Amino acid sequence: MKAITPANGPVNVKRFTIYAMIPGLDTYAVSKLDKKKPATIITIVSIIGILIVTGIIMYQMSTDPEIALDLEEEVRKEMIFAKYMPQIIWVILGFSAIYLPFIAFLVNKWAKEWNSKFEI
Repeated sequence: MKAITPANGPVNVKRFTIYAMIPGLDTYAVSKLDKKKPATIITIVSIIGILIVTGIIMYQMSTDPEIALDLEEEVRKEMIFAKYMPQIIWVILGFSAIYLPFIAFLVNKWAKEWNSKFEI
């Protein structure tokens, strides 16, 4: 597989901003703008945040007195799903609502900075 190298000239700012919001294409966009390191750090910090919040939710599940171990397995699964799945969905939606506009903003800014290198 060929490595993605920085762009040789100006890039389309609008297209790269859209790329930033699409998994996979975001990596392509930051690679073309030569901003892999800061984008990777932002992504890792975001993933660690999600894991911490998910871990807190899972800890709450394990210590919930309403979900007793003596319940039937199916009833217990349904209770866990009904009570905690909405929280996990909100974590994912909250992450998306914060991360995607933030990374799109950064890619937009980085693309404008990249293009300014080529202006006369």
